[in-house]
Amino acid sequence: MSEKIGVMTRLKFLLAEKLFHSSVLRRSKLRHQWVMRLFRESADAGHLKALSIYGHLLYFRGISPLDKGQGAKYLLDAAKQGDIKAQYQMGCIYEDGYGHLPKSNEHAVRWFVRSAEQGHPLACRRMVKACINGELGLAVNPDQCHYWEQKALYSLEHVNGSNLSLNL
Repeated sequence: MSEKIGVMTRLKFLLAEKLFHSSVLRRSKLRHQWVMRLFRESADAGHLKALSIYGHLLYFRGISPLDKGQGAKYLLDAAKQGDIKAQYQMGCIYEDGYGHLPKSNEHAVRWFVRSAEQGHPLACRRMVKACINGELGLAVNPDQCHYWEQKALYSLEHVNGSNLSLNL
């Protein structure tokens, strides 16, 4: 995270994150609006994780096309700054295309690779599938498939000791 992020921005983000995961007033519209405002303010101040989370919430759970467009913008900003979750999500967005972001296999692969290289398990899995089936404009390539499988297995072993699997 950048040193330019102020203490208040960090506190707003921490509060938003705690409230978001809290069961207190779970179905409250006022709570939802407050949490979203805190995430937005943190994201607008440049908080990387806030950019990623707020972008995800707007794009994947937003109702209007405007929400989705703004979500894609926040995700793109986070992805450009190196957030691996946002990079994976940008790969998904470019794979299908949406609004001002047309479908682009080239852009999708670029974001999936950036995320997978940093160990994002789903990005690794997507690259394995693309190499096995020749998807996303890639040729079938057993060597690349093996590389991404190994990368995926390594990343899965190091994700909190979880019992995730590739399920290809």
